[in-house]
Amino acid sequence: AAQTGSDRLAAAMSSVCRVADVKVQNNGEGIVDPLSFEVILDVSEPLAEDVVFRCCYIVDPSTPKTDVELESIDVGNGPGLPRGLMKFEFEVAAPSRAMIEQSGGAHEVGGLYVSAVYRGAEFCRVGYYVRYEYDDPVMQENPPETVIWERLRRVLSDPRVTRFSVAFDGAPQSSAADPASSSGGIPHSAG
Repeated sequence: AAQTGSDRLAAAMSSVCRVADVKVQNNGEGIVDPLSFEVILDVSEPLAEDVVFRCCYIVDPSTPKTDVELESIDVGNGPGLPRGLMKFEFEVAAPSRAMIEQSGGAHEVGGLYVSAVYRGAEFCRVGYYVRYEYDDPVMQENPPETVIWERLRRVLSDPRVTRFSVAFDGAPQSSAADPASSSGGIPHSAG
């Protein structure tokens, strides 16, 4: 099929900077242990501004405004990013016990996401479902009535990636999500 002008523009905007990979470095750790992500960013043209990465915990999936930012970092040469691949570790404090309880408790599935933002516009979101399991199979099979927090470990699902078309340097902005580049649903859509 032939590409239209808007298809080519969307492809060009998406290809300027993209999150090539995000790997959870410490899945299955205790619930108080920090989260660690290895991120690979692919920049095909130099950018004038840094890219901001945020990690947010989803407290209420029906209300994105209640998402809690656990950590954010600016990635770049202050300001700007050169062309090429950039690999970095993104370490994030674990969601607090209060956040976990507010989102339904330790026996419910929660969510968190890593978001990449350029000039205030989100261009990629990598979402994970989060569940908490006991470190003992017997306890997991028959959970105690009262949660024993120190025996829980955090388990993240496979990632759900959604990419959004944004204006990088000099390109017109489009705020619509690109469904063709999504690899599945995330706990909730961008807010």
